[in-house]
Amino acid sequence: MTKYDALDAHSELEQTITSDLKKALEKRGFSIKHNGTSDSHAPGGEADIEISNGQYHINVEVTKTTKASADREYLAIKDHLEKVKGNQPTKKCFVWYISPETHYRMINAIREFNISNKDKPDMKILPISFSSFELIMRRLGEAVKEEYSKNQIIGIFDDYLRFVDDEMILEILFRRLFSTDGNLEREIRVREENRHQKIIEDLIHDLTKLEQDLRDYRIALASEAIRNVIFLVFIKLYEEKREFNGQENRFTLSSFLKFQELNDQRRRKKAIHELFGKIKNDDELQEARLFTESDGLSEKMNDDFVIKYFIEPFSRYHFYTTKVDGLGAAYEVLGKLSGKDVKVGQFFTPENVVKFMVRLAELESTDKILDPACGTARFLTFGMEDMLSKVIGSNAESQKKQIRTRQLFGTDDDQNVAKLAKMNMYIHGDGKTNIKDNDGLLLYDFDDGIDVILTNPPLGELTYMKDTYDKEFRLVRMEVIPRKNVTEEKMTQYQERLEYFQNKSRKARDLGKNTNQFDKKIQEYNGRIAECRVLISRGESEIETTGNQLKGGALFINAAKHYLKRTRDANALPEWRGGKLLIILDEGILNTLDYKNVRDFIRKNFYLKAIISLTRDAFVPVSNTSTKTSILYAIRKDDPDAMQKEPIFYAHAERVGIDTKKKVCPNHLFNSGNDILSKYIEFKKKVLASYAGAHFDKTKFLSQGFEKGRIGE
Repeated sequence: MTKYDALDAHSELEQTITSDLKKALEKRGFSIKHNGTSDSHAPGGEADIEISNGQYHINVEVTKTTKASADREYLAIKDHLEKVKGNQPTKKCFVWYISPETHYRMINAIREFNISNKDKPDMKILPISFSSFELIMRRLGEAVKEEYSKNQIIGIFDDYLRFVDDEMILEILFRRLFSTDGNLEREIRVREENRHQKIIEDLIHDLTKLEQDLRDYRIALASEAIRNVIFLVFIKLYEEKREFNGQENRFTLSSFLKFQELNDQRRRKKAIHELFGKIKNDDELQEARLFTESDGLSEKMNDDFVIKYFIEPFSRYHFYTTKVDGLGAAYEVLGKLSGKDVKVGQFFTPENVVKFMVRLAELESTDKILDPACGTARFLTFGMEDMLSKVIGSNAESQKKQIRTRQLFGTDDDQNVAKLAKMNMYIHGDGKTNIKDNDGLLLYDFDDGIDVILTNPPLGELTYMKDTYDKEFRLVRMEVIPRKNVTEEKMTQYQERLEYFQNKSRKARDLGKNTNQFDKKIQEYNGRIAECRVLISRGESEIETTGNQLKGGALFINAAKHYLKRTRDANALPEWRGGKLLIILDEGILNTLDYKNVRDFIRKNFYLKAIISLTRDAFVPVSNTSTKTSILYAIRKDDPDAMQKEPIFYAHAERVGIDTKKKVCPNHLFNSGNDILSKYIEFKKKVLASYAGAHFDKTKFLSQGFEKGRIGE
């Protein structure tokens, strides 16, 4: 509730807003004129209030009209702006449209008007909600005139392509005017997040209904229905991205009807298939093999259905320029429809948890990142943004291209999910060509090649008895799988395999004399030799697996050992040299007797850096189930016999920014100043300061006084 909501629209609203504008803007060189009287609103044919100086003229249009009723305001606003521009052609002319909240149809009309004037330096309309207007007027009024200049205020119109909803406009106002105000940032963040969560809930509801409509009208059945939902969401995203890059968005109502006519589809009503075909043939998407030849919308789908059940109802959402994750919402619908929503790791990871893990990883711009169970690839998109922000130097653009195209890798064994991940990477800039629909446990090409793994693998149990998992995978590569000894049958085969890899290693060394061309292969063969010797050393017995399932996290930790580099940074201290693993685990792996051998495996192959326990409710907002999980941060050992000397950082996050009702709550992970991330950074600094050469001095660490404590609200 703002102070404007209770005012009488006839005799108080414009007068109060005029007074606030004078306090905020007159000291910055603007004159303010109310076209009404002290007890009456402005008459028709004139803007309600006018802001002007020698260079600029801003019409201020004020209304208490809400929702669809606000549509009638648009033509008057447009006419008033064109009239003032005609009367004052040398000035740059704009509009502030102030209302309780901006209805999406009004936003879309304003957006189309702004884009139609993209080649002009002015003639733009800024919608502002009462709450946002009250906030900026209060801040501008309280500040001295030098603190915020008229150029900063006018500069808000430069972001017209992002005027897509009140939430985004508030973010623009903050970034343009108040970005150094930490208290205001927290206030805005809470307001935005609560509204954002409601939008996401509505979107998931609407996408679920769309999927049901596809079934009810027998346009698409079974899994084909959700694929059609995904394709429609991507078309909307693709077209919004085109629009942001200065091309026509062909998926608004008016432009789609025009596209339909241009493609001679007014009678056949199949323009949607023409549009999707053009998108599929985009050179970038072809190169990434994002779509197969068989990918397509259901033949029974026609333009009338698309207009009525997608274009019109979904025009209230904007995906590309907002935080609204259209593909993520489709992903959640996919999960619910396929019965996987209780398998937490297969679907959403809370955004704050993703951001925290990316920050905890302390990525470098040269890192190669892998998520072997990538979902919609949010670890990769956030990781990419983090690495891009760290690029410096004269060849920055070349480095950024390298990051986008050659340093981000993801896999998911669900073809639909892998396609969503590719789409998401495309929308976020790149990396799409490195997303595969593969089993994340079978990525042999990545062995000893990855700097950082960020992942949330399925938290339920996975079978290790698939046809694609051969005996070498189960007996040699996957050390965490339970096994037993049986009578000798294949000792000769082990001996032959040993000799085979010894010969391979010798040949590789001969070929690679004086170069390091075959170092990686030699290392691989030596690893196989060592594994064969272990089997042979067990005497007259052969190993066989027992059982058929393990928790997904246990299997993925074992796979990560192979993927991560033995040496990521040769100049680092001994326990920091290898590749980094940041993984979300079912806590049963960390504290139950059944998984003791997995914990032994972790200690043998990794240096443990941190274990952060998450509240049982952390996944409730995104999965409707409570699962006790922890984040494990570990670094691969080069020498499995080396014992860890450094202490391990432990913490528990009782709150992660979103509660079970999807409302914003405190975030113990980061951003509060007294949070887990800042405590970990303090801990790490004291650990690194406790070395004498390559020796960790425990006494020195203890003398620095790092102690347990509570994270503040």
